[in-house]
Order: sequence, then structure tokens, then C-alpha cells
Amino acid sequence: MTFYELSIIATVSATLAVTCVYFFLYTLYRQNYMGLWAIFWLVHFIINLLYSTPFHQMSTPMFATVLFIVMFNYLLLTYATSRFLGRKMSRYWFYWALAVTIFTDTAFYLKAPFILQLLPSCIFVACVDFWNGFRFIRNLPIKSWGKNIVGFAFAGLGIHTLDMPFLLTVTWFAPWGFLISGLLRFIISLGTLILYLEKSFHDLSVKEQHYRLLAENAADVIYLYRLVPEHSFEYISPSIEKLSGYPAEHYYQNPDMFFSLVHPGDAFLLQSLLHNPAAYADHPLTLRFIRRDQALIWIEQSTVPIYDKKGACIRFEGIIRDITTRKKLEQDVSRLDRLNTVGQMAANVAHEIRNPLTTVQGYLQLFLKRPAFTQYKDQLNLLISELERSNLIIKEYLSLCQNKARELKPCQLNQIIEDLHPLITANANASGKEIRYCLALLPDIRLDEKEMRQLILNLVRNALEAMDPGGTVTLRTLVNDQGEVVLVIQDQGKGIPPHVLENIGKPFLTTKENGTGIGLAVVYRIADDHQASIQIETGPTGTTFRIIFKAS
Repeated sequence: MTFYELSIIATVSATLAVTCVYFFLYTLYRQNYMGLWAIFWLVHFIINLLYSTPFHQMSTPMFATVLFIVMFNYLLLTYATSRFLGRKMSRYWFYWALAVTIFTDTAFYLKAPFILQLLPSCIFVACVDFWNGFRFIRNLPIKSWGKNIVGFAFAGLGIHTLDMPFLLTVTWFAPWGFLISGLLRFIISLGTLILYLEKSFHDLSVKEQHYRLLAENAADVIYLYRLVPEHSFEYISPSIEKLSGYPAEHYYQNPDMFFSLVHPGDAFLLQSLLHNPAAYADHPLTLRFIRRDQALIWIEQSTVPIYDKKGACIRFEGIIRDITTRKKLEQDVSRLDRLNTVGQMAANVAHEIRNPLTTVQGYLQLFLKRPAFTQYKDQLNLLISELERSNLIIKEYLSLCQNKARELKPCQLNQIIEDLHPLITANANASGKEIRYCLALLPDIRLDEKEMRQLILNLVRNALEAMDPGGTVTLRTLVNDQGEVVLVIQDQGKGIPPHVLENIGKPFLTTKENGTGIGLAVVYRIADDHQASIQIETGPTGTTFRIIFKAS
């Protein structure tokens, strides 16, 4: 086998290598431009394989066919590169290719000098190579050795194409020309592989940055927890600090910290999750969580288990969300539902029981006036007092279901408190306690005076009953920084137990021996009717109720 034949084999092999590289990349990325590049190199390979006859020995139809295929193929290369760069291919390429084809075919038919036959088409092909090389180097946004290798290799092909009309007839240079062409094509295939490896790495890095940015700025906590060989957090987003009060580094150093913050009553749920994460893959887990500042919040955790090849769960991903606000809304809805139920029941109670009780009370009062029952005076008074208490309970029940139109008009909250002053003071003195008033200058707000009297009396009565003799209840009014009017009622009792605080405002909930559990439910109903919010602070030294009215 001669050196000339070896050089041809090397060129064809290099073209085949480039073709295989582009088809391989197309199967990976499925990009249209990648498929067009593969077709370009495949056509180039077929031309090199089939058309071994020198140009000057071809017939006119064969030459015209080969020229048309070559020109069309290089237009395809230009179009594919334009698609790759996201640019629109200029129509002048088509005009130029058509002009070169017509001129070259005419020159070949007229037997013009050989250099005149090849030079226009070689210039066109060289310009396509130069343009591709320039675009690869200049227009790709990533820093890459691969794009420089491909760009300079295309530029080398362009230069080598320009020398073809002058050196094609030089016998000793022909093998070297094939070798140079094959080497440049091999470099293009190698550079393309490097380019796409770098591009894939770059895209992966960008996506990782995007995902990390998303995870680290999300309000929810995103984490990855490993189960084997030992339990530990592989990742936990910085938002855990906002949720728990502890930075993420604490959880990496001490994986058990998270479990120590879960409410003791819910610890068994978390242990169940660790032993069988798959059981919680379809529905979220709701837990109570104790923050660093000892505040109790509700969290919801969604879990996605990750298995090894043997089907064993080795880690799980999770998202933790603070649902405290949602829980409070659910509690409010539940409380309102209970109030509606109580209202319906109270209407029936009032109709079925109140009238017979009134009749009984009337006869007892009649018996009390007759001399024959003088010896039963104490017993009759006791019965009458118990009936009055029963009527009071029914009246409180009815107050929950009254759906009358409320007359909200501009009022002075301080004036309502001053009007209640004698009654409140009398109640306090009767139980050996004191009332202190701290009333600030307030703007008028829209209130229903009768309901506001009931709200204040209920809260003051609860505050007095929560204290031992000698305690002081403070009534304070103020305007906060948002311009909202605030009513503050503070006692010096022993505080509200946590289990009661969680359900406060629900009907029938009471800690008093003779309580009905209706007073605070009425308070919440009145506040809701006035679009006011209630805040509670409680501890061993007392409880503070704040009723916040929206600014008019």
C-alpha cells in the first residue's frame, strides 16, 4: 500500500470519526443542530468514499452533481451552526452558493483554466470554515479549550481549502494534503468532544447554582437525611435557622438536635418516620416543634425515601414547612363551627327548657309568700337561686347564637370603660381585689357599645376570678405604632395552662368549678364581629389579653 493510499485512508477515517462523534452527541442531546452537523459530516464521508476520481477527469454531469452536493452540504453546515448559536442564517449565503455553482459549472463546461474552475468554490468553502471557526471561538459564552480547538481547526481547514487549487496538481504534496485534511478533521472531532464535556460540566454547575439558590432562599426547609452507615444530615437549607432559631451548622454537628426540639408528645411520630420513611411518603407528617426561644410552632414534613439496589431505604429527602398560621386558622374555623352548633342547640334549649323553668320559678316564689311554707323558706330560696343560675347559663348560651344586626358607630372606648367603672369596681371590692386604670387618649373607632360592654365585663370577671385576694387587674388602652387601638386587660394570677391555652375560645372549655365555658367564647365572637384580633401572653406571674382593633 502506497503512501498516497494511506493518506486517503487516513482522511476517510478521520471524516468517519467526526461523523461518529456527532451522531453520538446527537443521541445524547437530541438537538436538531447536532443532527444536521452529523448529516453534514456523513455526506462529506460518502463523497470522500465514492468520488475518488480527480476533478479534472470527471464528466460534466458528475462534476455538476458533486459540486451541487458540496455546496448544499456547506449551506447545511452554516444553517446548523446558526441554529446552534441561536441566530438566523443570512440569505446571502444562498445567493453566494447559487452564484458560485453557476459560475463553476459554466467554467468547467467551457474548459476554462483549472484554477478558475476550483477557486470560487474553494473560496466559498473556506469562508464557511472560517465563519464556523470564528463563531465557535467568539459566540460561545462559556470559557472552553474545546471551542478554541474546534474554532482553530475549522480555520485550518479553511486555509487548507484555499491552497487546494494551487497544490492539487502537485504530485508530491497530494498525500500530505490528505493527511493534513484528515488531521484537522480528527482535531475537530476531538475538540467537539472536549467542548461538549466542558459545556455539560458548565450547564451542570449553573443548574447546581440555581438549585442551591432556590433551596437556600426558600421559605421552607429542604434537607437530605442519611440513614446508613449512621444517621446524619447531608444537607439542610439555611432557612432552618428562621424556623428553629438554630443555624444549619448545629444540625450538621449534632444530628440529634432536630429530634430534641420536637414536642415530647410527637416524638413517637418522628421515631416512626426514621424506622419506616416509606410509610409517610404519600402524606405529610404534622408535628409540634419547640423553637430556641421556647415558642411552640406547628410544622408539616413531606418525605421522599431513597432506596439502594436491594430496596432498603438509605436516606430520605424532606421539606419542612411552618404551618402555625394555618393551624390557628383551622382552630378559628373549628371554634366558629362550634359556636354555630352551640347557637342551634341554645335556641332549642331556650325554647324547650326556659319556659318551664320560668313557670317553676313563679310557683316557687308564690309558695315562698304563703305562711304554710315558712319553714321551707331557705330551701325555696335555694331552689329559686339555682333556677336563676340556670336561666343565666341559658342566657349566655343564647348570646352565642344571636345573629342580630349590630349597630357599629364611632365610639370612645375609654368612655365605655368609664361607664362600667362603678360595676367593675364593685365586683373587685366584693372579692378583695383592686382595679387599676391606665387610659390613653384614643381616636374614635366603630363599635357596638352593648357588645363591647359584655366583652370587657367577661374579661374583667375572668381576670378577677383568676387571682387570689389582694391582686390587681389593670385596664389599659393605647394606640400602637400601626395606629391601631389596643385594649389591654392584665391580671396577677397563676397563668393559663398550655393545654388550655391551645384551645382557648372554644365553647364549654373552663377550669372553674362552677364555670360554663361560655365567657371567652362570647369574647372571641364579639372580637370577630368587630374584625379585632386577640393576643394572649401568659406565665406564672399573670395573663395579659390584648384586643387589637383595626385603625379606621
